[in-house]
Amino acid sequence: MNRKAWVQVSYAVLIIALVLPASAAVAQDDPAILPVDAIRPGMRGVGRTVIRGTRIEEFPFEVLGVTQGPPGKLVLFRAGGEVIRRSGGTAAGMSGSPMYIGGRMAGALSYGYVFAGPDSDLGLFTPIEAMLAVLRGGRGAGRPSGVVALDRPQRIGGRVVHAIALTASAEEAQRIEAGRGPVAAMAPVAVPLLVSGASPRAFRMLEETLRSANVVPIQSYGGTRTFPEAPLVPGSAVGVALVRGDLTVASIGTLSYRRGREFLAFGHPMFGFGESDYMLTTAYVHTVVRAQRLPFKEGDIGSVVGVVSQDRIAAIGGEVGRLPRVFNVMVTVNDQETGRRVELSAQMIRREDLAQLLAPQVALAALDRAWDAVGAGTAEVKLTLRGGGLPRPVERTNLFYSGRDVAVASVLDIPDAIRLLFNNEYAPIRATDLRVEVTLTRRRVTATIAEAQVESRTVPQGGQLRVRLRVRPYQEEDQLSRVVEVAIPRNFPKGPTLLVVSGAGSMRDDVPPDVQFVQKLRSEPPASPFDKLDDALRFFQEFGRNTDILIQLIPFGVPPSDDPTKRFIYFDQFAGRLVRTPWVVKGEVVIPIVVD
Repeated sequence: MNRKAWVQVSYAVLIIALVLPASAAVAQDDPAILPVDAIRPGMRGVGRTVIRGTRIEEFPFEVLGVTQGPPGKLVLFRAGGEVIRRSGGTAAGMSGSPMYIGGRMAGALSYGYVFAGPDSDLGLFTPIEAMLAVLRGGRGAGRPSGVVALDRPQRIGGRVVHAIALTASAEEAQRIEAGRGPVAAMAPVAVPLLVSGASPRAFRMLEETLRSANVVPIQSYGGTRTFPEAPLVPGSAVGVALVRGDLTVASIGTLSYRRGREFLAFGHPMFGFGESDYMLTTAYVHTVVRAQRLPFKEGDIGSVVGVVSQDRIAAIGGEVGRLPRVFNVMVTVNDQETGRRVELSAQMIRREDLAQLLAPQVALAALDRAWDAVGAGTAEVKLTLRGGGLPRPVERTNLFYSGRDVAVASVLDIPDAIRLLFNNEYAPIRATDLRVEVTLTRRRVTATIAEAQVESRTVPQGGQLRVRLRVRPYQEEDQLSRVVEVAIPRNFPKGPTLLVVSGAGSMRDDVPPDVQFVQKLRSEPPASPFDKLDDALRFFQEFGRNTDILIQLIPFGVPPSDDPTKRFIYFDQFAGRLVRTPWVVKGEVVIPIVVD
C-alpha cells in the first residue's frame, strides 16, 4: 500500500475511533448487529422499506465493497428486485432503509448514484456503528464529503473506478461524473421536503429561501390525514414534520432502527443542525414519483408520535412517545369586497431560523385562498404574540398597500415577530402562538406627503422647530394640514442638519414585496438599540408603521437606513415626532437646517 493510501486509511480509523468508541463496542457485543469490519464483498442481504401504503417490503442487495477514508467506512452495494424496479432505483424516501446481512442489522441506505441508467440501483449504506453514536449525542453536524478509496476497483458508469467522491449535492456529482475519470460521484439520497397547502407562487418563495444542499422542497399534493397506523418498526415509513396542519412541510423517510423508545432514521442528516426538535410522525406512501431529477415518495403524514432530537451526519434520531415543543400559527383573512373568510392553522417547530421562513407561509396560504389573485390592494394586519416570559400578549397593527402584490406585502412584519419571540437579546421566551388577522380591500388607502415647510431654517439646541405638513390622500379632495412642533434635544450636535419628513414604515416602493420579503429572511437581525425587553416590545408595537409620518432631525453625514430600528436616531431623547394617519404614507421631503 502506498503512503498516500496508508495515510487515508489511518485517518479513517482515527475518525472512527474519535467519534464512535461507545457505539462500536455496543455493535461488537450485540449479536443482532453486524459490524462493518465483518462485511465483505459478495455478501448478500435484504433491505426493508415502504413504497406504497404502510406495508414494509424487502429488496435484495449485494455488497460490492467498503470505502476507506473520512468520514469513516461506508458500504457500496447494488440493489435489485421488484421493489427497486418499481421505485426507479434508490429513490429519495428510501433513505434510512435498514440493511440486513444474515439476519443481522448492518446499516441504513444513505447515498445513491443519482444518474439514470443501469447503475441507478447502486447505493452506499451507513454502518450501524456510526448511526448508534447519534443516540449517544454523537458529534458532527452537516454533510460528509471528500474522496474515499474503494477496497477493490468497481465498474460504475461504464468505466472502472477506484474511488468514490462523496458530494454535497447531485449537481456537484454531475460535474465530477462529466469528467469520466477513475472516480465515481455519489450524493446523499436527498431529503425531499414535501410542501402541501401552499399556492404555487408561495411555494416558489419557500423554495428560494429554504432550499439547501440537504433538502429539496417539492410541491406535494399530500398533507396531514388520518389512516390506519401500523407499529413503528425498522423499515416503516415515517415523517419528519416542520409544519403540520392546513399547511404541511414534512419529509418522508424510513425508520432504520428501534430499541425501546429510541429510534434512528434516514442514515444521513436532514439539515445537519445537530441538536433538534422536529416532529416525528407516522406516514402513508401513495407512490414513488419517478422524476428524473429526484425520484421521491409522495404521501401523507399522520399523527405526531415522537421527537427528532438529533440531526447528525450518520442519521437522525430521537425518542418515540415524547412530543416535541411546538407553537401554533393561526391565521384569519377577511376580504371586505367579497365577504370571503378563510381560517388556517398549523403547528410549527420552535426553531427561529426555520420558523421565520415558515410562519409567513401559513399566512400567505390563507391570503392566497381568500384573495385568489396577485395584484394591488390594501391590507390591515394585526399580529398577536403569546408566550411564556412575555409580560403580556404583544399586539401590532399595521397597514400595507402594494400596487403589485398586497398578499406578500401583508406578511412583511411576521419575520420580525418571529425574531422577537425566538431570538430577542433580553430573555428567553417560550413561544406558544402567533395569531395573524388580515382584512383585505382592493381600495388604495394611501396618502402622499405633498408639502413640508419650516418657519425658520435655524433653530437653537433645546428649542422648538415648527413644521407645517400637508398630506394628500389618494383621489380625495380633503387634505390633512397641520403644524407640528419638534423639540430639539439640548445635546443635539450643532451644525448642518437635515429635517427628513417621510413614512415611518420600512416598505419600499422601488422593490417588489416578494424581493423585500426574501431579503428580510436572508439578512441577519440587526443589533437591538434597547436596554430591556419592555422597550423592544413597545417599539415593535408602536413604531415603524406604514401609516405614521416620521419627522426627524438627522445630523449631516449620518447615512439613512431602511432598518426601522435605525431610522429613529436617539440622543438624550428622540429628535423628532411621529404623526399618526389612517393611510399608508408615501413620499419624502428633506429640508436642510442649522442647529446652533
